[in-house]
Amino acid sequence: MTDYYRIFSAVPSTDYETSIIYLRKELAYYLTEEYEAQFENADIRHFNDNVNRNYTLYFDCTDDPSLDFYSRSARVAFIFARSAQAISKRNAYRLKQFLGAFKDTPEFEGYDKGHFIAHCNDGQLDQNIYPQLRELNRGLSSQGKLFRAMERYCQNNVGVFYFLRPLYNDLTWIPDQIDFGIFTKEGGLLLNRFDNRKNKSQEETKEPNIKDQ
Repeated sequence: MTDYYRIFSAVPSTDYETSIIYLRKELAYYLTEEYEAQFENADIRHFNDNVNRNYTLYFDCTDDPSLDFYSRSARVAFIFARSAQAISKRNAYRLKQFLGAFKDTPEFEGYDKGHFIAHCNDGQLDQNIYPQLRELNRGLSSQGKLFRAMERYCQNNVGVFYFLRPLYNDLTWIPDQIDFGIFTKEGGLLLNRFDNRKNKSQEETKEPNIKDQ
């Protein structure tokens, strides 16, 4: 977490838009380097959401076509966003069709189809969807309440820059933790790390194909 503070404390300008240009560049370099150092042969590409271009996803396109749940999955490495009001209704039917019902897959027990960028902040579907711990997604735990509070802060402060970074401890697309940071218009940093794994000690351990750290 200290590297975040190092980057944010070095913002060279008091102008908010100029600061965001700096942060996008420095964070993209740092987060890409960190991800590629952990996971071999990562193929990170970035693209905007396909509607209003309010956020940019950095996506690891590396994917193993194996049917093994624990094989390597294409997944989000991190996301940059500017907060915006949702302008479309939630497409509940399409979300339900995405990968079928989680309840039918034992590995997804205890998870919702969550949004990295919340729907209330104009988050879309597709690559923006991930298995999110139910307590975190619905604000049912202390961490969940804080996570939802940060989403509401973005919703109520249109135009602020923020980022989400899933942290993985295996090759699946289920994050172990999620870093959520908001760069306030006053130049402050709201930063928290959230757990996204259920019963960590009881989960089946798989050896990931990652580099020594």
